[in-house]
Amino acid sequence: MNEQEAAAALREIHGLRQRCGDGRQLAALDDLSTMLEECAATPGSYLWFAGD
Repeated sequence: MNEQEAAAALREIHGLRQRCGDGRQLAALDDLSTMLEECAATPGSYLWFAGD
C-alpha cells in the first residue's frame, strides 16, 4: 500500500471504529491508523502486511 492508498484507507477508519466490538479491536484499529497516518505523510513510502 503506497501513501495515496494509505490516505484513502484513513478515510474509512471512522466507520470501522463504529463496528468494533471490544477494546482489543479498537486498539488494533488505533495501531493501524497510526501506521496509515505515517505512511500517508511520507511520500514514496509503503506499508506491507503479513501475507501480502
